[in-house]
Amino acid sequence: MAAWLYLSKDYSARLCERHRGDISPAVRMKTRIKEYRAKYNLTQERLAEMVGVRRETIIFLEQGKYNPSLRLAYNVAKALKANIDEIFIFDDEI
Repeated sequence: MAAWLYLSKDYSARLCERHRGDISPAVRMKTRIKEYRAKYNLTQERLAEMVGVRRETIIFLEQGKYNPSLRLAYNVAKALKANIDEIFIFDDEI
């Protein structure tokens, strides 16, 4: 199993290196999570607890460094009493 894990990490690293910067602007998102958290006086930690993720995930979402799964986007929007498209905005729409 250790060999498989090593190989899969190596393959993932090479794949990421080969495709670095190939993400089209259409898949990059901005979020209004911070704005909505302030509106409801929620900390990053509290929002993370509400949606079942770590605080770092909320940080990465707010910074646009992580595109959420549909389930996570839904849970975040629900916790912030908003629609998904109010919270997550594609760059090309701004």
